Amino acid sequence: MKTAIKARLELLPNIKTIIGKLDEAILNSFIEDALSQAEDDVFTEKNIVMSATYLTAHFCHVASNENSNIQEQTAAVLTVKYFDRGGSDDYLTEYLRLKRALKANTSSIRFL
Repeated sequence: MKTAIKARLELLPNIKTIIGKLDEAILNSFIEDALSQAEDDVFTEKNIVMSATYLTAHFCHVASNENSNIQEQTAAVLTVKYFDRGGSDDYLTEYLRLKRALKANTSSIRFL
């Protein structure tokens, strides 16, 4: 499963650059944590790789400190930056969507 998750991460253009900067041990830890969380959230062998990939991408995204949810407002003499969506990112949002679909007993969980 770890190999499949790494292969899927390489397909995500924004994450590919980030994982290239991470130490292999850190990436493996993120993958193990994501698999553990996905198992706790009752994802099965059929869909655990997909869900754990999004969660691993979220962990990598947070660790890289390259969050795309920073909003900026500029006034004549003041600039304010703040996180939108409470620091969440698209990868975590997708993982949570998959988790909701799983709990709703959807016949198949898939990327929309």
